[in-house]
Amino acid sequence: MGREAFACLHRALATEGAVSLTGLLPPGLFDEFRQTYDQEMRAKGSRGSLHNYLNVVSSAPLLGSPGLWEAVAHPLLVVLIAHALGGPVKLVDLRAKDTYPVDVVARDNTLHLDNSPFMDEYKVVVTWTLGSARGPSGQGLTYLPHTSRLFRQCFVEPDGSVWSDEDACIFPSKDRVDEVLLAQAGLLDTPEPLVVHLTDLARPCHTMFAASRLVHHRYRTSAGAPRSAVMASFHRTDDSDERLGAAGAGLSSLQRFLAVGGSEEQFLAAVREEMPGIEAALERVAGGSHLVVDPRQHLLTGQAYAAWYARQCAGVTLNDLRARRLEDIVVRHESSVERLVQRLQYDLQGPLNMPFFADMRETRRKRARIWLREMSPEVVQEVVETASARFMDGMGAMPGSPGGSIAELRSLLLDLHLLLSKSGTGIGDGPADGLAVDSLPSFIGDLKVSASWLDDSDTDSLITATAFAALGSALCAKWFGLGAEGEVITGRLLRNYMALADESAESAS
Repeated sequence: MGREAFACLHRALATEGAVSLTGLLPPGLFDEFRQTYDQEMRAKGSRGSLHNYLNVVSSAPLLGSPGLWEAVAHPLLVVLIAHALGGPVKLVDLRAKDTYPVDVVARDNTLHLDNSPFMDEYKVVVTWTLGSARGPSGQGLTYLPHTSRLFRQCFVEPDGSVWSDEDACIFPSKDRVDEVLLAQAGLLDTPEPLVVHLTDLARPCHTMFAASRLVHHRYRTSAGAPRSAVMASFHRTDDSDERLGAAGAGLSSLQRFLAVGGSEEQFLAAVREEMPGIEAALERVAGGSHLVVDPRQHLLTGQAYAAWYARQCAGVTLNDLRARRLEDIVVRHESSVERLVQRLQYDLQGPLNMPFFADMRETRRKRARIWLREMSPEVVQEVVETASARFMDGMGAMPGSPGGSIAELRSLLLDLHLLLSKSGTGIGDGPADGLAVDSLPSFIGDLKVSASWLDDSDTDSLITATAFAALGSALCAKWFGLGAEGEVITGRLLRNYMALADESAESAS
């Protein structure tokens, strides 16, 4: 029975692109983990403009929680993913995220494929209603079954070099939504599109899916309850140099392997140790315990499908939400610094089209990209106040500096990249994710490429790129000892960002 149950799960993952399970953990184990999760999110979460985020690597209590590892890396899930990828697997990212009811389509939750066009990435996403042991009842993971069987496009240069970009991974407009629905139709035996929305589940939901192949997103609406989630990203061990880079105390051999890596023999030995738990889970699947979620019971149909389709075709609505929230700050008479911090946090969630390469060297920038995008308001405020105190008159412009422009951004990124090339390894003092610090120079190098693609008509992308550049420069100056020259670049980038943000606000009013 166990072999047949495993084969059924594997077939579903291969054809549908996703498999969801509920009730995988004993209630007591999950609730113990959930309470630790809630405490850590309150204490260390980013409290960002769209969600509350935490890099789990930065939380010793979460890394040491048996419930966390069973939730996102249950041995059954691990062996299914390893079977799908054809070899030993490792964790490369582990994050926690709370999302609240809000009507918005942003870069963070538009219909997309994950940013791994030249390798396979699988994810496990565990979702539940914030502050409870119930399953998700809003802000649910949504996906288009069978789209994992499609092929991604890329660009080929005359010299044979192959690359892609982030814009090729998203479906932010009616034309792009219709394109993927038409492609899905060629794989279906039903006349209607299939869109699965995982919500209104009684118990926490564990979904494993082909994140780099399956078209999916988080459907944010004002309906339903706040959602908590932990997300784990898995790659083959030989696909890149990425790794989780941290492991808690008291881990099993398999959990430690996922965190720090090892040989194929070590992986197989670790899996053998977990066989009793794997077989027990498969027996539950085979016994009809309702462990496996039937995706056809969670299809969007009728008016629900029409509302979803209209929302996706309307495109990104982040600017509308940002304008409303910033107006609330004015009404509350908060300071100009607080307003700027809020604006930066929104713009870090905006459009930023970065390159991907066939040799997958872009993986070196990922930690820094996430670190910057999810900075807490306190850290953003520290950057703003430090730069304004040294290089600006209060929150005004630097004397003699031009208004916001693409040319200024490109010039300053070039100067910063050159300065970093002379600086050596990170030398800063204080708490930080060492892998994220090490990835900052790669991020700045790729951001320089992104800036070269910008034009004056794409104001949102220019503002987002400049926001990343200003905060990235501040971290580089701190952690790589760039001295006065690095601080001046940071000040000029922040001034450039402020000028661009002011211009966009005036044009919108």
